[in-house]
Amino acid sequence: MDRCRVGVIGLNRGQSYVRVCHAVGCATVTALYDVDVAWAERAAADTGARAFYDFEAFLNADIDAVVVASPVPFHAAQAAAALRAGKHVLSEVPACNTLDEARALVEAARGSSGVYMLAENYRYLDEVELLRRLHDDGRFGELYYGEGEYVHDCRGLWYNEDGGLTWRGRGGLAVYSTHSLGPLLYITGDRVATVSALAVPGGKFDERVTFPTMDLMQMVTAGGVTLRVRVDHVSPRPHRATYYALQGTHGSYEGEHFPGDTSKVWLSDEHEPSLFHAPARWHSLSDHAPRYIPERLAAVPEARSGGHGTSEYWLLRDFLAAVRGETPSPIDVYGGLDYTLPGIYAVESSRDGGAPAEVPDPRSW
Repeated sequence: MDRCRVGVIGLNRGQSYVRVCHAVGCATVTALYDVDVAWAERAAADTGARAFYDFEAFLNADIDAVVVASPVPFHAAQAAAALRAGKHVLSEVPACNTLDEARALVEAARGSSGVYMLAENYRYLDEVELLRRLHDDGRFGELYYGEGEYVHDCRGLWYNEDGGLTWRGRGGLAVYSTHSLGPLLYITGDRVATVSALAVPGGKFDERVTFPTMDLMQMVTAGGVTLRVRVDHVSPRPHRATYYALQGTHGSYEGEHFPGDTSKVWLSDEHEPSLFHAPARWHSLSDHAPRYIPERLAAVPEARSGGHGTSEYWLLRDFLAAVRGETPSPIDVYGGLDYTLPGIYAVESSRDGGAPAEVPDPRSW
């Protein structure tokens, strides 16, 4: 396949993929689907793609791959339908919202000739890739703790123009944890075995919005690593969506705490010793980038067209390589559920007062 023909579902988030397809250069967006007819028509006129308003007609179009960028409640069903139609699927996060959807998605992926990949773009951040390579090089020693935070005031997305609640405001979703958890699992090469979660009750800013104000997840991986993730889409405060930290037997890392801060590491094989009477100091993480991620530093300017640094660019390159059969899917249906299922089981745990919930391995289904 010299050039992949791509169809995009959902043009709010999906337009970034239209731009990145152009930047990557080996994919062409030929079909667009959105329930907003006017929006679809405008986007089609701008891109030269064909606009669709009927989902079945869209799936029957001359496309090789589908980008699912619709609202969260539609991800699993639309991805499964595209897989059953023999299309390759790149699905926005999370992969699904319920356990039944997860099982249906696995069934569809197993029965399809198409490739499935979860579009967890935060796993493709340059800093996350740098941390993965530092870990693979043994610089942290044995990792035994990691944390992530997604703190983003999204209350402005609760409402339609008439004041009614959008799907975000109506809630009823699993914990949106993949942006924080996915990178940690990628760095460690692990999956979550148990999750214990607590939730701050909702209704603090609008009595109609009853979902939790904040979710706090504490997890243990199959490999014995302890993880902590905070997800907060409500609290009025400065943005902090890409905070991570790691602790190992020979090194540690902390991301940016606030705008203007920098990411930091301490590595025992390079820096001063960590002593009780002479504590170690933090050192710049970016100093390691030229050695470990030179290709990221040399990315073309167009690689930033997705809106989250260069993450969507590298993500789409990997997806297209998998579509061409050059590599396996980097985040296949099982990996996508490794990122997603802890958020589903976190809801169950918080309802049980934080009791640990076992997270199944979808490979065993």
